[in-house]
Amino acid sequence: MGTSKDNLIEEIDRLKNELKEAKKHTYIYETHHLQVWDGELHVGFGDYPNNEKFLVWNVESLLKDLPFIITQVAKENKKMQKMYIESIINTSIEIKKALK
Repeated sequence: MGTSKDNLIEEIDRLKNELKEAKKHTYIYETHHLQVWDGELHVGFGDYPNNEKFLVWNVESLLKDLPFIITQVAKENKKMQKMYIESIINTSIEIKKALK
């Protein structure tokens, strides 16, 4: 059984590894810039103008991946729309019950 210091050191190491893994991913919630030039798609995202970042994608590579991207986006959008509609229906049922 380790000491509290040992436990803290282990926790720090675990958190460092977790942060290292998290930095490998970028979540783009919303874009503010889309432009193409020199065979590259430039997607601007982040807090404009303070923390603006860009994803630069070779359009030839993007074109090859586009059928898969479109299919997956359409499927996910359909699932999200179903979730929102179900939530609206459930809320309206709860409101009806509350008003009785």
